[in-house]
Amino acid sequence: MFALWPGDWLNFSIFKPTTFGFVGQHAASEAGHIANTNVGGHAQKSESDMKSGLFLILLTSLTLSCQNEDYFPKINLTTEEREIIEKAYSKTYMFPDNFNYEKNLDGSLYYENTVSIRTNEDTWIELDTNDKQQAKEWSEISSTTSAYYRDLVAERETEKYFEFKRVYSVNQRDIILSRVHKSSYFASSFDKFEPTNKIGTLKVNPIDKETTKDFIEYMWTSYLIGYTDKVLEYSVIEYSDNVRYNLKSVNIIYGDWGMCDVIEVKDFDFFIDKQSGEVTFESNKIKELKGTCR
Repeated sequence: MFALWPGDWLNFSIFKPTTFGFVGQHAASEAGHIANTNVGGHAQKSESDMKSGLFLILLTSLTLSCQNEDYFPKINLTTEEREIIEKAYSKTYMFPDNFNYEKNLDGSLYYENTVSIRTNEDTWIELDTNDKQQAKEWSEISSTTSAYYRDLVAERETEKYFEFKRVYSVNQRDIILSRVHKSSYFASSFDKFEPTNKIGTLKVNPIDKETTKDFIEYMWTSYLIGYTDKVLEYSVIEYSDNVRYNLKSVNIIYGDWGMCDVIEVKDFDFFIDKQSGEVTFESNKIKELKGTCR
């Protein structure tokens, strides 16, 4: 496990894929020259040699073209599987209709936590408070102790969080939206270093289908439990003692040269207890598909 300080922040909104092998790059391959030269310096190439050279060139070209096929492998796929693969590779698709997420964010989200304010570097749990000044102090500590300081240029609050917009003076495009959960809305207990099935406690009342949908989608798009997968579909079911939110997601594990991408489909069940507000979840991989071969 590793920690990201605000100064080392990765902009998750671009959803960079992970890779096998050499990180962030594909292995390179080159074709060599085919030549025959005698000791006296007179180039000699027989008809047989010429044919062999042409055959090798054609074979190399064919091999390369096969390794660069599109993302529909030459196997039988159901209509559903083809749709999953298309959404996985889509540059525009992220969520289904009616899925709540924040649009046009002007910075990278960062929820202050036990690591960022240096209170405990063995656990990574996001902070919460109802005191705006306390939230601001945490944001200031985080910025002061990060790789470089970002100036506070704006602040705001919603029913869910306090937000402090910070900009690096040397690079005005380096913007962090430093946030702290409001205790009146949600208190996290999820440790990113030692994750369990317990996420935290939702403080709203009543807990029903509407409030559950609102919270789970807020939590998912703020990466509280660490997933940046695309969402394929969701459903919400209310029971007598809890509300269940089911979510199916897809992500790509990119392969390097000579390997195929792996497309994973996962199933998540989130439960919110109506009495206590405790939020828990279960997850498992339900499908694995072959993607682009390189």
